[in-house]
Formats: sequence, structure tokens, C-alpha cells
Amino acid sequence: MSNDPILRLQVSSFLKCLAALSIVAAVVLGFVPGSGFAAGFSVAVHLLVMLALFWFLVKVVRPVRGKLNELIEIVEKHQPDGAPRIHIQPETGADTMSMGNYEGLLSKTIMVLEDQHENMIAHARQLENFSRVLEKQNHKINASRKRYRGIIDALGEGLYLVDDNYIIQTINLAEAAYLNATPREVVGHHCYDVFRGRKNPCSDCMPRECMADGQVHSRLRVAKRRIGREIVNIFCYPIFHDEEEQSHEVVVYIQDTSKLAKMENQVIKAEKMVSIGQMAAGIAHDLNNYLAGIYGVVQLLQMRFEASPEDRDKDLALVERLRDQVEALNLMAGNLMIFSHPERKEMFPLRLNQVIEAALSFSRYEVERDQVILECDFKDDLPLVQMEKGQIQQVVLNLLLNATQAVRERLAAPEDTDAVTGRIVVTTGIENENAVYFSVSDNGIGIDPECAEHLFDPFFSTREVKVDGGATGLGLFTARTIIEEHQGEITFSSTPGRGSCFKVVLPLTPGAEPCL
Repeated sequence: MSNDPILRLQVSSFLKCLAALSIVAAVVLGFVPGSGFAAGFSVAVHLLVMLALFWFLVKVVRPVRGKLNELIEIVEKHQPDGAPRIHIQPETGADTMSMGNYEGLLSKTIMVLEDQHENMIAHARQLENFSRVLEKQNHKINASRKRYRGIIDALGEGLYLVDDNYIIQTINLAEAAYLNATPREVVGHHCYDVFRGRKNPCSDCMPRECMADGQVHSRLRVAKRRIGREIVNIFCYPIFHDEEEQSHEVVVYIQDTSKLAKMENQVIKAEKMVSIGQMAAGIAHDLNNYLAGIYGVVQLLQMRFEASPEDRDKDLALVERLRDQVEALNLMAGNLMIFSHPERKEMFPLRLNQVIEAALSFSRYEVERDQVILECDFKDDLPLVQMEKGQIQQVVLNLLLNATQAVRERLAAPEDTDAVTGRIVVTTGIENENAVYFSVSDNGIGIDPECAEHLFDPFFSTREVKVDGGATGLGLFTARTIIEEHQGEITFSSTPGRGSCFKVVLPLTPGAEPCL
């Protein structure tokens, strides 16, 4: 608003004042027609009125006309489609246009403004409706977000989302609890800082490998030095957005298998006792042979002492034989104790050939009692392997017992008319520069293709599952569990009716610690 007090007056009041002054001057001149004072006063008043009118035209009318022209141009420019158009005549400029023309233009402008006002009201209603729709969608999104949050927080296993900058975008309550933190405290930080306390990305980062090739990655039987979650399985799943070929986010799922590992250890112990029961006949047979030899030597010594107490050379030879028999018994008892002793998780560098030979020393009779030939093809000078002796021997014995049973079934099959000699071959060798292997091959009945997929499943057997009859369905499951704990691999190949070969590969050095 202008600071000029006159401009603050209303137009009607201003014009009424001017009209009143003109009337007063006329009245004065009418009452005193011949007076010079009256004539001078009338002239002065009319000059003042003319000056006021001139000021009014300059200060009020002209700015109003300019603003009116701007208003008309703006309305013309922003008219909606289909509205009547407002045009200033080309031959009549804005400065020379008569006041009469403004009446028509203002009437049209008012019509357009009324139409636009109605349109604005309609648009406002549309915006209001759209706002309601957005509000409903927002409620749905919030509900979905809460439901999604509730789902991942309900998981008892660890779950988090990491992007290609190694920044944790989401983490559930279970995984955050293992860090003694809340999800809000973890989100936004680098995974290598949160989980390993590092300043740079890990060299063996699983999420990076997962995003690089777009494949699911997993690491099983990972030992964790954290109370309450000693052994875990880690899975990384790549996420692709809008048909992208390159993944930029990975979901990491951490499965706590500590309880499962304890249960598997119990299954291994049970399977071990079953294996011992299966080998009881062979052990008893060998013990009887050794005891018979000892008993015979004792009888001969007794007879020699009675017949010729002076001659002791032959007695010493008999005593030497007696000592050999006792040492053989000690070796068998020692191997049996190693096999049946509860597992100790410490691993030591051992020679694979010696471990397998010790396992064969008290299972040979069980293999050969039905005229099955047991052959060994060991490669000399194998590198030392980190292993738990008793567990690897159990794997060897389980594979030997399975091979023996397969050979027996083929020899007993009436439809197999070929003259077959049962044969089992145990082989060791170097797999590559980082691993060694041993294999157990047989020419038994083989494995049917439909059974191959479930061969390592617990309680699955090609024979009837029964603890007291030999088949428990846990032998190969136990073997695979032990080999996975050694970071190794067990595979097999088979030809139905011709035999099978199970191969175990053991690494020379343990694998690197995984990125969690």
C-alpha cells in the first residue's frame, strides 16, 4: 500500500470531495455574482479540482489501466482449452484504447475468471480425492512395511540386506541381537566394520562374489567364535531390480546349526556303535585266532619246560611269537578304542595312508570272510592332512561296510551267472596341489539311479532300515557330515550291476574365514 495519505482514500470519497468543492464555488459565485472575491474563489476552487483530476488520472487511472492490461494479457495467456479467447485489437494499442473497450474486455475477463474458478474448484476436488487415495495407499504401504518388518523380525535366524557399497540396508532383530545392538544402530554401517571390525572390505567377501556372478552362494559348517551360535550355514541370494543384469543388493541368511550339529554328533555316535556291532563278529574271530595262538604257545612252552629244562633257545622263539600275538591284540584294542572314543574336535596333521591302514587292521576279516578280496593302492609320500583320526577312520569303515554288503548282494544274486570274484579296492592319491583323496571301489551290485539323489539323506538305505539287522540308513549321512566338518567333499559314481566308487577329497589347508 502507498504511503501517500490521499491514495488511501476511496475513489468515491475523493470524487465526492471534488464535486462538493465545485458546488460550493458555484454557490458562492451565485450568491455574490458581482463580487471579485467570489469570482476569484470560484476560479481557485475549479483550478484545484482540475489539478486534483489531473493527479487522479496520473496516479490512479493510468496505473489501473496498465495493471488491467497486464491482467488481460495474463488471462489471455492462461485460458483453458475451449474457453472464449480475449484479444486486444491490433489497430488499437493498450495506451490508446478507449474506456468503453475495457468494459467488454473486463466482462469477458470476468467470464474467463469465473470459468477458471470453477475449473480450479473441480481440480481442487480431484486433488482432494487424489489425496485421499494417496493416504489410503500410504496406509497400505505402512501396513506392508510393518508386515515385512514383522516377518523378518519373527525369524529366529539372522537375516540382513547389504548393497554394493557394503552398507547394511536392513537387518532383523535376531542378527542384531547377536551384535548386542538394535537394527537402527546397525543399519547404514559397513558390513565389514560391523561384523569384523575392519576398515576395508574383506578379501573373501561372499556378498561381493554373489553380486559379481549373480549366483546363490553358500558356506556350510562355518565355525563361529561366538557364544550361543558356534556353527552356522551362510547363504547369499542376489537381488535384481527392473530386469537388471547386474545385482546391486544381496540378502544374507545365517542359519544357526549348533543344535543340529550336536544332534548329528549323537547320530554319528549311534552309527559308530552300529558299525562296531557289525564288526563284532570279525573282531571276535581275530581275537579267537590270537588267543588260540597264545594258548598254543603256552602249551608248547609248558611241554618244553617239562621235557628239556636246559634248552631255552626254542623257548625264547616261542616267547617271541607269544609277544607278537599280544602286540597284535594290543593294536586291535587300540584301534577299537580310537574308533569308539568320543570325538575330540582337535585336528592334527596326520598321514592319510597310516590312518586308513589302522582302520583296515580290524575290519579286514569282516570284508574277507565271504571270499571278498581287499586290495590297497596307496600313493607314497602324501602330504600331511589336518584331520581327526577317529572320524576319518569311521568314514573308511562305513564305506568298506557298504562296499562289502554290495559285493555280497551281487554274489548272492541268482540272475548274475557270470563268474565274479568279489573285489574291493582302497586307493589314495593327490587330487590337486591343494588336496588329497582316498576312494573305496567295489564290483558289487551298484546303485539304482532313482536312489542316487537320496543316497546321503539320513535314514535312507537301499536295504530295509533296521538297527539290529545291519542297515540304519545313517552310514553315508554320517560320512558326509564328517567330511564337511573337514571342509572336504565326498562324491560317488556307480554302474548298476557292475559296482560303485566313493571318493573323498580332503584339503591340505583349512579354508579362509567367511564374511558374515
